[in-house]
Amino acid sequence: MAATTPAAEAPRTRLFARTSSGLVRDLTLTDAAWYGVFATGGLFGFVFLFPYPQFASPGISIPLMLVFTLLLGVVIYFVYAALGSAMPRAGGDYVYETRTLLPVVGFTVPWACQLLFWLAFPTAGAFVVSTFGLVPITDALGADNLAQWLVTDDGLFVVAAFVVVACWALTVFGLRIYRALQRWVLVPAVVIATFTIIGLLLANLGTDFAAKFDAFHDGAITAASVEAAASKAGYDSPGFSLSNTLIWVAVLAAYIPYTMYSAQGLLGEVKQARNLRRLFVAFLLPGIFVAIMILAIPYLLFERIAGGRFLDQYALAFYNGDIAPAYSPNVSVFLSMLSDNAAVTILISIGFIAGGFGIANVVFVNSARVMMAMGLDGSLPSLFADVSPRYHTPVKSTFLWSSCALVIAAIFNYRPSWQLTVLLGGAITSVLVVGVTCLAAALFPYRSREIYAASPASRYELFGVPLITIAGTVGAGLIGALIWVALSFDELALTSRDSRLVIGGAFVTGLLIFIGWRLFRRTQGVDMSLAYRAVPPE
Repeated sequence: MAATTPAAEAPRTRLFARTSSGLVRDLTLTDAAWYGVFATGGLFGFVFLFPYPQFASPGISIPLMLVFTLLLGVVIYFVYAALGSAMPRAGGDYVYETRTLLPVVGFTVPWACQLLFWLAFPTAGAFVVSTFGLVPITDALGADNLAQWLVTDDGLFVVAAFVVVACWALTVFGLRIYRALQRWVLVPAVVIATFTIIGLLLANLGTDFAAKFDAFHDGAITAASVEAAASKAGYDSPGFSLSNTLIWVAVLAAYIPYTMYSAQGLLGEVKQARNLRRLFVAFLLPGIFVAIMILAIPYLLFERIAGGRFLDQYALAFYNGDIAPAYSPNVSVFLSMLSDNAAVTILISIGFIAGGFGIANVVFVNSARVMMAMGLDGSLPSLFADVSPRYHTPVKSTFLWSSCALVIAAIFNYRPSWQLTVLLGGAITSVLVVGVTCLAAALFPYRSREIYAASPASRYELFGVPLITIAGTVGAGLIGALIWVALSFDELALTSRDSRLVIGGAFVTGLLIFIGWRLFRRTQGVDMSLAYRAVPPE
């Protein structure tokens, strides 16, 4: 900042938009752990387990892929626990990257990956609420007309709009209300649904799945017709493929490791966030719960009942257009084939509703905090930093982001051709931002010496090398490889020109905004680089 006269000294000492953020530490580490479960969407992960992976990547092992992703997650959990305990403030990756790497990187990467591409997840969560939750419930209750309307463009948009408005309200009115909803509604719903699914699958081990499949479709599609269609399409059982299994780690890496989600923006409102060990456990235990209990065990049982070969055949026949079911194929529908008990269907569906709503809501909470951190630093106009003294939330940031989410919901539902590209783009950019933060972690002890020396992470070394440097290097290397896979293999739908333009365009907008705003502030005599030399206020 300009410093030639005493009058110019005042803005020099005001590095941030406020002397304190205005946030309140309302959440416990247990709350943060469950918040991480809902950041993955809980049961939402089933969307990425069947049937597209079997079609695009023959020979994939879903359970092994989940184990690989969890192992990657362990590295990520340590990185975020170390950085988060060192800088437990609103903003997460934005704070870590601007303080350790370059301000332009720390702004542009979160802008593209967390503010723009996260706009896809409210609609994705609403899709799960509707398709995996409301449709099975209405079917079980005999409300066929409502079930059919829910899968129309209008029905999906109405559900998405409701989810966006509900998430906006929860984010605005404060974390205490959300904490109560999470504790007493969302958590019980997901836990009950998970154990209902496992119980249903265990009860059906050894069952004649082909007969249940035929009965469910009432003759319109049979197991034999699926096998015949797959055979006609050239199906040849490929056996296990390690390479095709590893390809999908690039997608699931945006979900299972994301049980550390509170560290990507929310740690300014979490008690004991400065405790590295407890923070790591708060990320690790929900990661194990999601990867093993919610996804791996149920899918392993599901595959045992239906048969891996049949699931591959179904995927091929469906995507080749040789069968035309009256539903969108997913694990939830196949579970309903195993039981005609309405109570079982409803219990499972409520879990999907909780998971879908959860993944929609958490992106509202975190995105508002990321924009707030940018406003505190002056990277964005100060209005983004405003925190309501009544609700202790960044109301203006939430409103702006929610308005954009509503527009995206309309685009997705009325231009469905965009859905897969943007959703997978959101997944891979969610991986990218983690990779950049891992790089920041590797350099943290050398680029931010004072902050590192005062952090809990400084106590951990291996052969004289900071453990955070080792973990950050490993994480950055692995994620770099996953991103290369995602952008190189056609199976992940990100190799087309349109996909590249969408992803590249998101980063270009962030770069232009950062440079343009910085130049504008310079004309006012403000040196914005000073803000990045300290940790933001509490």
